[in-house]
Amino acid sequence: MGYCFEEAAFEADDFHPATFLEECQSRSPIVQVHHDLENFMQSLENQLVAIIDKDYAEFLQLSVKLKGVNSAVLSLRSPLLHILERVHAVKAAAHTLVHKAEAHVAQLAQLQTHKANLQLSITIAEKFHSVESLLGIASISHAANAEVDVPFISAEQSTLLERAARLVLELGSLLAQGVDVPTISAEEPRLALVERTLRQRLEAELATEIVPDSFYAREHVINTTNVNHLLRAYVLLQEASIAEAMVARLVMQPFLDETMTRGRLDGRHRGSCEGLSGIYAAVLQYVERKLGAVLVLPVCQGGNPSTSVDLLGHSIWTPVVDTMRAKLGEVFTPANPDRFHHNFTTSMSFATSLEQLCATPVAAQRFRTTHVQPFRDSWNLVVYLQLRQNELNQALAVSKSTMRSLDSFVPPTTSDSHSSSFAFPVTTATWQVLVKTWSDGVVLAPLVAASARYSLTVLSQYASYWRDPLEKALALVKSAQGNAKTMSLTEVHHAGLSTCDDVFCLGSDLHRLGLQVRLRVGRNLPND
Repeated sequence: MGYCFEEAAFEADDFHPATFLEECQSRSPIVQVHHDLENFMQSLENQLVAIIDKDYAEFLQLSVKLKGVNSAVLSLRSPLLHILERVHAVKAAAHTLVHKAEAHVAQLAQLQTHKANLQLSITIAEKFHSVESLLGIASISHAANAEVDVPFISAEQSTLLERAARLVLELGSLLAQGVDVPTISAEEPRLALVERTLRQRLEAELATEIVPDSFYAREHVINTTNVNHLLRAYVLLQEASIAEAMVARLVMQPFLDETMTRGRLDGRHRGSCEGLSGIYAAVLQYVERKLGAVLVLPVCQGGNPSTSVDLLGHSIWTPVVDTMRAKLGEVFTPANPDRFHHNFTTSMSFATSLEQLCATPVAAQRFRTTHVQPFRDSWNLVVYLQLRQNELNQALAVSKSTMRSLDSFVPPTTSDSHSSSFAFPVTTATWQVLVKTWSDGVVLAPLVAASARYSLTVLSQYASYWRDPLEKALALVKSAQGNAKTMSLTEVHHAGLSTCDDVFCLGSDLHRLGLQVRLRVGRNLPND
């Protein structure tokens, strides 16, 4: 059925009755609009009744189908409640069992902890018994603060001491594991007594091994096997410095006090230090005879301070240097350059000789970097270099005020073109300065770079000394016509260049000096 309006107009969100009527009146009479609205409302009522009838019919059908369901549900309520009660009972029983299991597990864990602590206590007790037996300590529980001095029965004391040191190390680790257990932590005073006793035994045994018995007149020979065990025991205890200090104090220092004297250092001439090489030779001979077999032991050849004993550095080298600084301080004084050079090279040669006692490259590297390098850096090489350069500069200054001798020049030939004879004293002095700078008695290995810079400075000053006068002289000679040989070079204003012969001699000097520098200066360079 057609209406004078759209049915969908009522469904619009912005529907307004007055606007709707105005639009309908504009298209149709009001009677037609009223009639169409009544018909549309009747149609809607019919549709609504049809929907209600349909829903009611479905409701009736569903009611027929669900007839008896309520009674069935009510009949299931009692069994379900019973099942629920049983579920709750099972759940409560399960919780009870879980709690019991957890308590049992906790009890088992506690038992395991007690068992582990007991096992740890037993292990600690066994190790205490072993180490106390080795050290001869009895009744520790009744004498925690007592000083004991029970001698060893075994002849292999050093081996037993090393074993005791290993046990002490293990005991320290075990006590650290049981620090929270009162019965275990209570054993710390006992361990302290064991450690103190072990240190006393080690010191006494090491002193017995390295110090000769004055009762016997024969030469004392150190038992390297026993000393090896003792040194390894000190390494295990992380107390290698004690062994190093004992060797330095008991073996080296008495000999150094006797050997390093001012009279022996001076030799035949007071203040000459000519006896330094003899002192070093005596020390080296003593070290090789007394400690040579000990130094090659593996425990003395390691590179890690925590796993080795540095006897060469701390027990030999350090006492030598300290004694020399305390008693023979003039050895390090650079006031006399020749003496300073002798002392430095002799000391470095001594250090090299000691380094050869190292049986492994690792030990040699440790000795060189830890001990020798700081010792070498402590020498006042800067002052020595300044004194040497001042000495050489004075010789150069004197030569510049000396004129060329008229009969001092011989024209060069092919056979003597490499000769080191020069016409001008300043050239001779320059060459002598270069030779002396690199001579064995002057140059030092740490000063090679400084010596090279000084040599270049000397050559530069020599070239600057002659450059301007020579250029002026050459210009005057070129400007002369045929009397160049007899002309005067007074306009050059240089005392060394007054004639053409002087120019010729200077050219010869420059040529010969250049040859000498290229051929001979580098021959005396130090290897290191």
